[in-house]
Amino acid sequence: MVLKEPDRRDSQALSKVELRHEYYDLERQLWALDHRLADALNRIKHASSSADLEQARQDEKAVLTQLDRLMTRMRAIEGQLLQIAKSERHH
Repeated sequence: MVLKEPDRRDSQALSKVELRHEYYDLERQLWALDHRLADALNRIKHASSSADLEQARQDEKAVLTQLDRLMTRMRAIEGQLLQIAKSERHH
């Protein structure tokens, strides 16, 4: 039995599929974080006590941190997919 070397295009195709799946998962997370941010902003606007206001601000800050990380990863995946598309056009 002879094992052939994996075709680079096969690994790129798999990689592209995996990246797209990860990207779609991140889009779902983005949607959920957007709703959490909207909730925190609404609670800031309508807080009935200073404790509620402080908690809402902390929640907003936490969500914004998560959004930043998520969007950074999304941009990285977009860049990887562009690189794959460029290399496919050259083959």
